[in-house]
Amino acid sequence: MKVVLSTAGRFHMFALARELERYGVLECIYSGFPWTALKRERLDRARVKTFPYVRPFQMLSGRLPVPIPRGAIETVHHLSLTTLDTYVRATLPECDVFVGHEGAGLWSGRAAQGRGIRYVCDRGCSHMGWKETLLEEEYDRVGLLYPGRPRTYDREIAEYEAANLIVVPSGFARDSFIASGISPARVATVPYGVNLDNFHPVGRERSERFDVLFVGGLSVRKGAHDLFSAFDRLSHPHKRLTVAGTISAEIREALSGPLGRPDVRVMGPVPHLSLKALMTNSDVLVLPSIEDGFGMVLVEALACGCPIIATTNTGGPDLITDGVEGNIVPIRAPDYIAERLQRLADDPDLQKQMSRSAALKARAIGGWRDYGTAMVATYESLLGGRS
Repeated sequence: MKVVLSTAGRFHMFALARELERYGVLECIYSGFPWTALKRERLDRARVKTFPYVRPFQMLSGRLPVPIPRGAIETVHHLSLTTLDTYVRATLPECDVFVGHEGAGLWSGRAAQGRGIRYVCDRGCSHMGWKETLLEEEYDRVGLLYPGRPRTYDREIAEYEAANLIVVPSGFARDSFIASGISPARVATVPYGVNLDNFHPVGRERSERFDVLFVGGLSVRKGAHDLFSAFDRLSHPHKRLTVAGTISAEIREALSGPLGRPDVRVMGPVPHLSLKALMTNSDVLVLPSIEDGFGMVLVEALACGCPIIATTNTGGPDLITDGVEGNIVPIRAPDYIAERLQRLADDPDLQKQMSRSAALKARAIGGWRDYGTAMVATYESLLGGRS
């Protein structure tokens, strides 16, 4: 069996590529990043094909001192996907399985099928149509203007229809595809792994504070309003909410007051390898997402011994047992989140017990090697058992 991967950026695809290379089944991986940005991925250079002519401009836009209009960013993103897709279609080598990461595999996947190659759509979130319907409702709930469907909408819907198999990382994501009319036989669930060398408990600094942590892009989709509403209801003399990550322009404006409070620490983007100290020294990580296909921060937090409170619309239900390593709550339920926060804040022994259980659970879930093994088995099953 030989497998080709295609992704506009990096995402989890390079972790997958390393595992496929270890098994001896990786033909190559295509990326929109230049090789200089991919050296750290520890792959044989001969296995990496780059098309670095559009994607770097999109990444640069996030570092500019002035905001870039959403329409312009979406245009560049769409162009990065379609140009890479065109390049892969024209240069795709012989293989048995072609895996296109969401938005980047439509034309190359169809061309692969025309050559007798199986096409897998690798999707990290819920079904695009299901997701956008949910988000439109959420924008209305919090009183903000829904920005409309992303430009990649039709392309991604077409990928679902074309693919021989759709691979998603959580039961929640799988259910969204089935609810949208995709046959269960065409959807496989393989949860992501975690690098246990990079994420593990480090020295914890004891203090009187009760530290609540959010990691990621704070947005309507990530449940920003519910996060702050729940934190407001938490009663503790030394509480603190830390936000590590970017903040969308609409949330920065809508929640400008809470973001500037002394009990809220806004750190901005934090280097990935620096997160373990932040997670180890937090009492709980909250991911109140309205829609989140998996939430890599969840398994990373578990590995650092940080209990989690996550909604049903994340990978949380696949990772934890409610009440053991953390809690699973409904979406749009800040009162539920607040109640779980209060319980942890009032019972330090419970927090320590959940912390120990979280670290044990992360080791049981396994690292990227386990993920790679499961993906190889998934591809072989698609090929009818052919190795």
